Amino acid sequence: MIKLRTVIVLWLTVVSWAKAQTKTDIIIYGATPSGIFAAINAARQGHSVALVEEYKHIGGLMTGGLSFTDFISIEVLSGTFNEYRFRALAYYENKYGKNSQQVKDCYFGVNAEPHVTELIFNQMLAELPAIKVYTQHRILKVTVTKNRQGQSSIQSATFTNLIDNKLVVISANVFIDATYEGDLATAAGAEYRIGRESRNEFCERFAGHIFTKGGQILTGGTGEGDKKVQAYNFRIIMTDSVENSRRVVMPKNYQREIYLPIASVFKSGKVKQIFTQSAEGILRVQPIANRKADINDIKNAPVRMSSLGKNYEYPDGSPEVRAKIIQEHRDHILGMIYFLQNDESIPADIRKEAQIWGLAKDEFTDNENFPTRLYIREARRMMGKVIFTEKDVYQAPNSIRSVLKPNSIAICDYALNCHGVSAPGPVYAEMTEGDFNFVPQPFQIPYGVMLPKKFDNLLVPVAISSSHVGFCGIRLEPTWSALGQAAGLAAHLSIKNGVSASKVKVPELQSLLLKNKAKIIYVSDVDADSPYFEAVQYFGNKGFFHDLYPLDVVNIKPRTIHKLQYMDAMEYHNIEPEKPLEMSLATHWIQKLPVAQQAQARQLTQLKSWKRGEFLNALYQKK
Repeated sequence: MIKLRTVIVLWLTVVSWAKAQTKTDIIIYGATPSGIFAAINAARQGHSVALVEEYKHIGGLMTGGLSFTDFISIEVLSGTFNEYRFRALAYYENKYGKNSQQVKDCYFGVNAEPHVTELIFNQMLAELPAIKVYTQHRILKVTVTKNRQGQSSIQSATFTNLIDNKLVVISANVFIDATYEGDLATAAGAEYRIGRESRNEFCERFAGHIFTKGGQILTGGTGEGDKKVQAYNFRIIMTDSVENSRRVVMPKNYQREIYLPIASVFKSGKVKQIFTQSAEGILRVQPIANRKADINDIKNAPVRMSSLGKNYEYPDGSPEVRAKIIQEHRDHILGMIYFLQNDESIPADIRKEAQIWGLAKDEFTDNENFPTRLYIREARRMMGKVIFTEKDVYQAPNSIRSVLKPNSIAICDYALNCHGVSAPGPVYAEMTEGDFNFVPQPFQIPYGVMLPKKFDNLLVPVAISSSHVGFCGIRLEPTWSALGQAAGLAAHLSIKNGVSASKVKVPELQSLLLKNKAKIIYVSDVDADSPYFEAVQYFGNKGFFHDLYPLDVVNIKPRTIHKLQYMDAMEYHNIEPEKPLEMSLATHWIQKLPVAQQAQARQLTQLKSWKRGEFLNALYQKK
């Protein structure tokens, strides 16, 4: 009788657990912009999605302080990220007028206030009932099966509801890890790296222990790899508006002696201003709408907003370790601002100017007007089928363009940029170790960086497979957003075609991306609203434009700066689609086609005089 009762209890427990399980098509862990856009694109293809987030607020850094996001030219932006920024622009136009200062300061919808971005993200998700959002749920464990070939397939994920500590078990066909830390992939047993490779591993110039200045590599660096991680900081939203400003008060854990050495920097004359838009102060003012600024760290400054070397344990840290590091970073920056604005050791005129700035009272209203997310520039990097390295941004042979990536699913126009890993000294007393900045041509990102080794149904669009140096070029919200869109559509194709994520046909994914206005190669004068968009993107990715401008005619001029790092489009990346097609160029393009298509393409040239864009469209229709 006792045994029978035990069996019944166990059976009821199993039944109860099974009922508690939720089934969905796709699980996305991390409601970062990448995760949000992955969910939106998957749901639009007809799939049910569970979007699970550890924090109270969705949106990751873009709702947690980072409002002045990084890219160089507006022409690189596309797809669902553009949908977001167009909505942000419309918000400011409708509320303040098309000629308002708010519209100007939001910079085409890119520099929206955090609460506006959160509003828009919530609206976009609410339009798709197939997406169920779980906030304040942390990954606990992942159930994985392996086949005889050693390939892993995730069956379900268990999350802890941080409000009531109850467990939520969700099973799915495809899993997407869109966290900054790669927590779901790590829980599933995916291979990853933390820190820096040596210079020798991938033959990267900026790898390992290094010192640079003005883009030049200095002596003293060993090139050795280590476990050190790029510095973190908060992106604080501050304002000079008296009505909307909240003064930074003395933090609870304030220790004046920690900040006293800063006074010597002002005495030496190295720094004459605290808040500045240039790189010559301490806190970088990056203007956004409504008299606010996204306050950021200044690379290699004498006084740093970043806490160099204080984050090494974060990537692999427990929730308690991470919480401690986050609190330390918060204490550091609030203490430093309080010191700079109030301490008598700081010159009175500098203090007075700094006191103009305060925390924006209408941001982060449930967190004492302080950002909800620490700026995790780099944590874990999953190792996948493709490892993105410095060489992937190099200039292609005999071309002004970067190396061609036929499997491209996203693009980026930004620098390989690292804020350093270690405080100055002992080699250089005033130079951050690990800092570098190298600006390449706009570059492509291949599909394989999202595919962790030995997994059938896992995509990782944020903690991608890359070297430390390669990651420093990709770690940007617009780029992660583009990768998230690609991950959502790849998950759709995996389910639709009944294949593993690694077996998704990249040309089919690229076609779907183009139909959804996402770019796979940088072309500066043909945007998504052009009738030539899909054809230009398709043939550009076949190498049609890599030799459009012979190097002997190229004369690169400095790019015009519009707002801090935002600049004109990259030169010699235009194709002039309305220009009459020269027969020599038509012949050259036809030779790049598969042999079976060339005869039909040559016949097209006899039909009429073509514009470049028209001819590409005609070729595209017959591909």
